[in-house]
Amino acid sequence: MKKSLFLLLSMGAFATSFAQNDYKKQPALAVSFILNDFQTAADLRASGFANVIIDKQWHKTKRMSPGFAISYLEGLGNHVDFSGTLSGSFLNYPVPNKTSNGNDALLLEASATANLKLLTDEYFTTPFLTLGVGASKYRGYFGAFIPAGIGMQINFFDDAFILLNSQYRIPVTENVGYHFFHSVGFAGTVKKKKVAEPAKVDVPVINEAPVAN
Repeated sequence: MKKSLFLLLSMGAFATSFAQNDYKKQPALAVSFILNDFQTAADLRASGFANVIIDKQWHKTKRMSPGFAISYLEGLGNHVDFSGTLSGSFLNYPVPNKTSNGNDALLLEASATANLKLLTDEYFTTPFLTLGVGASKYRGYFGAFIPAGIGMQINFFDDAFILLNSQYRIPVTENVGYHFFHSVGFAGTVKKKKVAEPAKVDVPVINEAPVAN
């Protein structure tokens, strides 16, 4: 009886040690292809959402400027990830109240965001909301903006995933224009998660009295 009770307790402790899973994202790096869309943002402010949808031009990639970005991601909790992103693209940036010379130049944007995940990384697809702060540089103009948007994480393996993200970048300073920022990227962890080993349990030795003949 004592042996059976001890065995049940040991199995319960072993199962509990594996049931307490932690799905906080490990540090990861991502490389993304991006599209900056200033025209759709301008149309929204000029004619409104309904007219932009009716016009059917908001999704045309020829209106957007391509580029690349690199991001660092790390979980702050099971449902919150930090993301730091540096992106670059060559375009004719419409700096508000400034005259353009018509030539393309490098637009650099850096952002720090929190990705608020509706599900944990346990699931194959994980939708999330994005909110943060950002800064930009174009020629001699510096500015600040607020990135806000939505995204989707698609897990392929434990250490690799695809990130889809669309943000609306809202100016904070006068040298920044309203625009959309779309990205699709591939990310991989740079540090593997430590797996906690189950606690060792000392098995007591039970001395049974000899059976008298």
